[in-house]
Amino acid sequence: MAADLTGEMDDVAALDGFFALATGPAQGVDPSWRAFHTFTGDVLDRRVDQVAEQLGGAPRRIAASLLSLSVSARVTALVLGTATLHGVVPRLHDRLQWRPWSGGPAPLWIERPEAVEHGPGPDDLAAAAAGEIDATLRPVLDATGAQASVSEQVTWGNVASSLGGALRMLLTQRPDTASRAVALAVAIAGQPPLQGLGRFVEDTSHPTGIGFARRTCCLFYRVPGGGTCGDCVLNG
Repeated sequence: MAADLTGEMDDVAALDGFFALATGPAQGVDPSWRAFHTFTGDVLDRRVDQVAEQLGGAPRRIAASLLSLSVSARVTALVLGTATLHGVVPRLHDRLQWRPWSGGPAPLWIERPEAVEHGPGPDDLAAAAAGEIDATLRPVLDATGAQASVSEQVTWGNVASSLGGALRMLLTQRPDTASRAVALAVAIAGQPPLQGLGRFVEDTSHPTGIGFARRTCCLFYRVPGGGTCGDCVLNG
């Protein structure tokens, strides 16, 4: 049996925000929890419609893209945070649970967190992290593309962007991890399916000094009054 990562994941969850995660059996009394990979079909359609309404009636394609960015941020934060702080990759693709939510970071739960097996080197850790991000998010992103006509270039560009955001959130709270966190995030971004979708850059306007320049756009600029995000390709 794989080692129990509950303590490690609770440590990451203490960072809160997009790193938040419930662990342990107590959450099991709530029947609304469901497997993360089932965030497709009618439940995804309903959530896209809710986001579109919250955005003042934005087209479904734009709402779906922004929803995928928010959901991706939860997964990349958990993977990057755990890999940076504890040198292991959490097994999410068949363990992670979600439940319906109205706004903010999606609530997530794993009853008994475990690690993905990988080799001992930093390249092995990065490859395992990228692989787990892929395996966890692909079912949801594929459904998003099929149900709301969002291209893979946009959805996976959103994942790359969320990795950049996760790094800045991590460094803001744990600046002592800067060296290994940056190296790991850069290595993950260089792995498929994120390879070529963006790069880390210097950003003197942010307290961490780290920025991200994506090669795609999340479509937020098409929301009335939305403008462009800090890492948007349209800013170039």
